[in-house]
Amino acid sequence: MSQELTSKQLKFCYSYITNHDAKSSALNAGYSKSFAEKKAYQLLKDEKIVNKIEELESEFYKDKFAKLAYDSMGVLEDIIKSDFLEEKVRLSAIKEVFKYYGLERRLAISDKSKSSAVNIIFNEVSSRSE
Repeated sequence: MSQELTSKQLKFCYSYITNHDAKSSALNAGYSKSFAEKKAYQLLKDEKIVNKIEELESEFYKDKFAKLAYDSMGVLEDIIKSDFLEEKVRLSAIKEVFKYYGLERRLAISDKSKSSAVNIIFNEVSSRSE
């Protein structure tokens, strides 16, 4: 049995990852209205189709989350640079950025001066394993 999907099956998979509607995806893929109404769900029982949908969803969401992470960093940057937000909010944004880049263990925020100035101190990280 061939592992290759037909053109319609592949189109069904691409449509399904965006709408999760078997009937609509079958119609979008070029299956007849009669097939879509009565048997589209059977496509989701085909192991080749299920595997392809899982593969496509994995790629789709990986790309989507990468874009979301990129956009989120831009929003955090805007918060950090904002003169209109409370210092506490800006500091939280800084912490999130450092956490994202794996630097949170090297970050210490000190507000000893009781002024609006905040010192960000990078702690030295020992390169020796303990």
